[in-house]
Amino acid sequence: MLKRATTLLMLLMVPLFVSDSFAQQTVTVRQINAIPQGQIDQLNAAGANLTAGMVSSGSCAGLIYDNTLCGQSVKFTAVVISDPLNSGLASINSTTGLPGRIHVFVRDVTADTEGPEGHGIQLVDGSNLGLQTLIRGDVIDVVGTVSPFSTTMQLAPTSFTVVGSRALTDPIFNPIAVTTADINKMVGPDGAIQINWSKIADLRGSYVMITGGTVLTRVTGTRPDFNVTTDGGATSVSMYDTSLRYRNDRAGVYPASFNVRAANDPFSPPPSGARVNLSGFLHLPGGTGADPFGLGVPNGVVVAISPMADSDLIVTESPPAITGLTRPSAVPGAGAVDITATVDADPTRTISSASLVYTTTSNSTETVVAATGNTGSVYTFSIPGVANGDFISYWIRAKDNTNATSETAKFSLRSLQNGITSIAHIQETVDGKRGDSPFTGMTVDMNITAVVQFADGDTDNLVLQDDMGQAPWSGIIIERPNSGSGLQPLKEGDVINITRGSIWEDFGLTQIDDDGIVFTVVSSGGTRIPAKVITTNVLADPDLAEGYEGMLIEIDDPVILSTNADAPSGPFGEFLISSDGTIANGLRVDDVSTGLSYTGNDPGTVFAVGQRLDYVRGVLWYSFSNYKMGPGSFSDIGGVINTATEGSEVPASFTLEQNYPNPFNPSTQIGFDVASTGHVQLDVFDIMGRKVATLVNNTVPVGSYSVSFNGENLSSGMYIYRMTSGSSVQTRRMLLMK
Repeated sequence: MLKRATTLLMLLMVPLFVSDSFAQQTVTVRQINAIPQGQIDQLNAAGANLTAGMVSSGSCAGLIYDNTLCGQSVKFTAVVISDPLNSGLASINSTTGLPGRIHVFVRDVTADTEGPEGHGIQLVDGSNLGLQTLIRGDVIDVVGTVSPFSTTMQLAPTSFTVVGSRALTDPIFNPIAVTTADINKMVGPDGAIQINWSKIADLRGSYVMITGGTVLTRVTGTRPDFNVTTDGGATSVSMYDTSLRYRNDRAGVYPASFNVRAANDPFSPPPSGARVNLSGFLHLPGGTGADPFGLGVPNGVVVAISPMADSDLIVTESPPAITGLTRPSAVPGAGAVDITATVDADPTRTISSASLVYTTTSNSTETVVAATGNTGSVYTFSIPGVANGDFISYWIRAKDNTNATSETAKFSLRSLQNGITSIAHIQETVDGKRGDSPFTGMTVDMNITAVVQFADGDTDNLVLQDDMGQAPWSGIIIERPNSGSGLQPLKEGDVINITRGSIWEDFGLTQIDDDGIVFTVVSSGGTRIPAKVITTNVLADPDLAEGYEGMLIEIDDPVILSTNADAPSGPFGEFLISSDGTIANGLRVDDVSTGLSYTGNDPGTVFAVGQRLDYVRGVLWYSFSNYKMGPGSFSDIGGVINTATEGSEVPASFTLEQNYPNPFNPSTQIGFDVASTGHVQLDVFDIMGRKVATLVNNTVPVGSYSVSFNGENLSSGMYIYRMTSGSSVQTRRMLLMK
């Protein structure tokens, strides 16, 4: 505290924070958070048919802002409610040695007379103004620009001045008592939720408290999470780890002056069924990251709660907590496999039973085995030997003396009596769909002979494949091998034999770790296995795409749907291709290799929407929730074989076809022609003019297309479908008969 106080005193002695030279409005935070009632009505009326674009377009154009202040420079006086040194959302800036942004929650002093509702907001300092020098209770005059962030408001400060302080016992620090239904409302079965639009203006950015909440489920690890309900799961709110006190990946990364959790003191979320009092600040960090359990309709349109201090989470009652699940030290063979886990009861209770439950490929019936023994709270379980090649799904179940029960997530293993002898043994998942390797988190012996398919000296990515027939599951990535691994000198076509390695998942991408890998070079100077030729519509199914992860693939004759900054490819040098010209079957092509991105010819700027390429080849990988292809250089991208003006392939006119079949029940196809690349929107309306579906809303290249419309959830009757592109509008009717 002395260090911080001294720093603050020095800053106050020097006039660093002065008023902006341009005019700004003096406002209250409540005015910033306000939403016109008409816009709230539109949001409520949309219900489960809400689209993300209605909420926010990433600017001030959404329905959740009062546009008279959004984007304006304003000034207000507020009390610092959260400790800036608990802020841990941003990565470290290599130049300053500080987080790239500091997140501080404040409450307008007008709350003294008007009450706290609507008077909370997040300050986001990305300009190194020094917000980290503030302490809780500081009263500041702050000037900055109002900006939307997903469904909440925030202020990017341009200056601030400390003008006083408040004691931490001041009522202005009191949280607003809420239920989960006050925050997120129910919009469908199975816990489907959406922001409670009628209350969001009063609560976003505010310090709130949920009393007597029940934990529904949790995620452990470096980015832990859990969600809480006060109404039996009808509605819920997820925690978000803005604070260093609620994440486990900042030890040794953040400066020692920040309140980083020690590596030996990780945060562990309370288990399902725990009763908690949870305080924190309501906001939406952006996108689906605030909706880790996928309950929002649409996904991500929910509000999260950010507890900032240790005292913001109080577990009042808890079922058994199961942590520290071990993985075997060897690949399971014919013998039994031992698993250990730590099982702790609530301090007021005792453990009555602990067991392991498992199923296998050959036997889907759950088998329960009791612990073979325990040392304190560490229990040992034994899975008997299973048939060679069988997958094993297992989880731990514990019960206390009140019959409160906890279960872990499911884990998988695979019995291989001869050990791991192919890449498919590592890559294949328990159900053949998208998921983790059965050997994730294990360092084991193996005997894999594979060809180096891709050795990118720019990104240091190494890709191996071991099946000449290009079968699914036969490729794997070693990402950015370090100089001590001995992997970097390898070239495409080299053959190596791996005898030991660590298997891990990096945000859904299965890899062999470069650290500790043991291998020998079998031969050098050969050729790689030809790329697997495939179409993007196959890869649009994530369960099918999983089998091609880590493989060298080739897409022939793809059309470019978007480039670089064009949605949906994003501003990362990516472009979007499709075998059939549809956005739904698009595949991102990433410039991860410096052979593409640092040649002065970013592929996202070289090519144009509507062009058709001879081929694109590269490694299929997974990043930021998307499957992507990563070419090594421009030689992996074939030339343009037609353009948006090429003769016979260009439709003569902008045409909307009659749907077929018509009448229909419940599905029909709608065809349309696009004569010039541009934005196309295809909507369906009922006979009263109410929109019931949007089938297309994207930039569409030249070509002929067909989309499916399903009226399963609609009533019989006449419907109108309308296509708009620029000044062209065409409308047709169709009849749904059930």
